[in-house]
Amino acid sequence: MSWNAYALALLLFNGVGLVAVFALQLVQNHLPLNPQNVGPVSPDQAFNTAVSFASNTNWQSYSGETTMSYFTQMVGLTVQNFLSAATGMAVLVALVRGLARCSAQTVGNFWVDLVRGTLYILLPLSVLLAIALTSQGVVQTLSPYESVPLLDPTVDSAGYVISEQVLALGPAASQVAIKQLGTNGGGYFRSERGASV
Repeated sequence: MSWNAYALALLLFNGVGLVAVFALQLVQNHLPLNPQNVGPVSPDQAFNTAVSFASNTNWQSYSGETTMSYFTQMVGLTVQNFLSAATGMAVLVALVRGLARCSAQTVGNFWVDLVRGTLYILLPLSVLLAIALTSQGVVQTLSPYESVPLLDPTVDSAGYVISEQVLALGPAASQVAIKQLGTNGGGYFRSERGASV
């Protein structure tokens, strides 16, 4: 591909990914793997999130465990974490080829570079990291959230006794693995980004 064709393929591919993630968030309440019955994401928030994940800009302005369903997290955000990282790797490879072959008319094939980066680098490393994370206790399940009794009940500011806590669960380890490898934003849990829950 010439650099023009390479750039066009990259832009079209990322544009389709952006639209898919945006749409997925708007209809997540009608899709499977939503044990907490999370509703649709507002259009402005869905667009913000889709752009962030398509562009790999490390921005998260929502709490993942309360805003996104398991399906949206896995099919939309985790897949986009892979694809945005692989796109960045493809651009780097094309840039190196362009500099190394300054008299050549082509810089490689975007689709081949994207698939190679995903299959040969990101996917194997993500599997290994996800296994390491789960071995250390990071949650990876499709079970609904669990309510557990507190050993020491407490009283909130309104005077109500709090005797249990809801533990957010989900397929977190697999998303955290690619998020860390691809330096993507958007953690599975809000606290991953350093913000308060």
